[in-house]
This record gives sequence, C-alpha cells and structure tokens, in this order.
Amino acid sequence: MIYFIFAFLLSFVLCFVLLKLNIFHDTSKGPQKIHTTPTPRTGGLAIFISLCVVGLMFLALEKQFAVEYILLLVSSIFVFLSGFAEDVTGKVPPNWRLVGSFISGFAFIYFMGATVNRLDLPLVDVIFGLQVFSIIFTSFAIAGVSHAFNVIDGFNGLSSGIALLAFSAYSYISFVVGDHFLFNVSLISLFALIGFFILNYPFGYIFLGDGGAYLIGFLTAAIGVLLVHENENVSPWFPLILVFYPVWEALFSIYRRKFLKKGHAFSPDALHFHQLLYKRLVCKFIGKGASNVKKNSLTAPFLWIIQIICVGLGVIFWDNTLILLMLSILFASFYAVVYYSIVKFKIGTLLRYEG
Repeated sequence: MIYFIFAFLLSFVLCFVLLKLNIFHDTSKGPQKIHTTPTPRTGGLAIFISLCVVGLMFLALEKQFAVEYILLLVSSIFVFLSGFAEDVTGKVPPNWRLVGSFISGFAFIYFMGATVNRLDLPLVDVIFGLQVFSIIFTSFAIAGVSHAFNVIDGFNGLSSGIALLAFSAYSYISFVVGDHFLFNVSLISLFALIGFFILNYPFGYIFLGDGGAYLIGFLTAAIGVLLVHENENVSPWFPLILVFYPVWEALFSIYRRKFLKKGHAFSPDALHFHQLLYKRLVCKFIGKGASNVKKNSLTAPFLWIIQIICVGLGVIFWDNTLILLMLSILFASFYAVVYYSIVKFKIGTLLRYEG
C-alpha cells in the first residue's frame, strides 16, 4: 500500500511544482483548443517520473517483479518522449509521434515477451497463431491505443478519467485472477494518475500534454496485453471494452477525415465526438451563461458515464467473449447514431459557433 500512496503523493507534488514553474505552455490556438489561458503541459512528466521512482524503490528493495516493472517502463520511453517533445517544442508531427508509439510497441514485445495471440474466435485465431502476425497486430494495437488517448485529450479530466476507470478495472481483475505483478502495476498507475487528476479536474491548472496522454494510453494497452497473455481465462475482448471509446473515436476520426472529408487522416479538426458534445449540449444548454472553465469541466462527465457502463459490464463479463463482442458492436452502433444525430442538428451553426 505504501507504494501506491507514494506514487500518488510524488505525482501530486511534482505536478504542483511544475505548475508553479509555469513552463511548456499549451496555448489556446488551434482547432482543438478549448481553454483560453496558457496552461503547463507537464502532467505527463510528473506521472512518468513518479512511476520511475517507484520502480527504483522496487529494485532497491529487491521486489520479485522489479525487473519486469522496469522493463515495462523502458518500453514506454519512446512513446512518452515523442509526445513530450511535442509538448516542449510544439513542432513534432503526428506521424513522428505515431512512429514513437510503434517503437514502444515493438520494445514492449521484445522486453516483456507478450503478444496478442488470440481473439477467442476459432477461424481468426488460426491467423493469430502465426507469430509474425501476432507481433505486427500487437504493435499496431499498442500504438493505436496510445494515439487514441491523445485524440480524446481535449477537456479537463476526459482522457485521465477514462484511464482511471480502466486502471481500476485492471486492478480488480488482476486481483481476481491472482496476477500480483499486474495488480501492482495497475494500482501504481492509478494512484500516480490521481495525483495529476486532482490538479487537472475541474479547473485545468495543468494538462497531461501529449507525453502524458501517450503514456497512459500505452500503459492501458500494455497491461491489457499482459493480462490476456498470462491469463487464459481472461477474454481478449475485456481490455478492448475498457478502451473502446477512445479507440473507436480514433478509428472513426481517421475514417471521417480520410474518406468523408478527403483530407489527411491525422489532420486536427474540431469535429470529435467530445467537441461536438461540448458545443451542442454543454455550451448551448447545460453551460449556458457559465464560464469557459465550468463549461469545459461539464463535458467530461458525459463521456465518463459511457466509460463507467463499459467498465462495469466489462468487469462483470470479463471472461465471456461472446457478450463482450456483442457489447463492442452495440457501443459502436450507439456512437455512430449519437454522433450523426448531433452533426445533423444545424451543422452550419455548429461550425460557426465559437463557445
């Protein structure tokens, strides 16, 4: 328990110090920017340092899983640094950050020796039995989830709140199946993230930054791969349902930009689901007349509700592939229906509205 508390306290203190240093601001310029004042993008740095210090404590105390924990963090360095470089310079293209995600994915496979080798679907699992395919798919999955958490990182508490719920579910199921290593990794990640969350939500004093968003995305993906790889009774669809919202948002955004708008798949725009929700529901109805900060903080809870439902059902049916598969299809359908319902409601007014 002391490690969890230490991870929380160190993360909180580092976030507070970095906040006072007031460096590496996120400006209010850009189609995806909602805030109006420059804000430090260093929350991810505080979380990463906290995780590393806990790892050094494990090594010093010769914990059984210390080396495994350190190797997991080493794997995350590439994706974290590619995002943090963007936080510092503002000049790292999305493609290069995606490359960093893939490198971390391959590093994870090399150091941890784990891949996604099954989907519990008879015919599909024949393909996953091929090692080359399994390695490629796993690297894509880790890179994709890392990128997905950065895609939804647009409002106070949104990306971090989704990750907190995922880490909580991982902690519980790891405890149920008796996976001591993943239980500790999940809880340490959870508590380190809480240390940041307190200063991020609801007032947005500090942001995750790209480095932080990519880091928590990587960890949610990595823990999911390890949990399924090491525990055959855990459905491979369980980790997916925990991150289905950010993953589906990222995939849908690529489809929308590339095929509907005929543009670049990674070009930023202001038509993500959370942005439409903010402009259509929060600004116009719930947050009418409220300050920008209040309207910002009122957006994430709507998405948390979806995540809570996914996590709750995932925890109940963690070992039932058929039900989890059906839930994934149901959520994807729900997302599409709600998204297009919002878009068709006077889209011209939406695009002109500035909040």
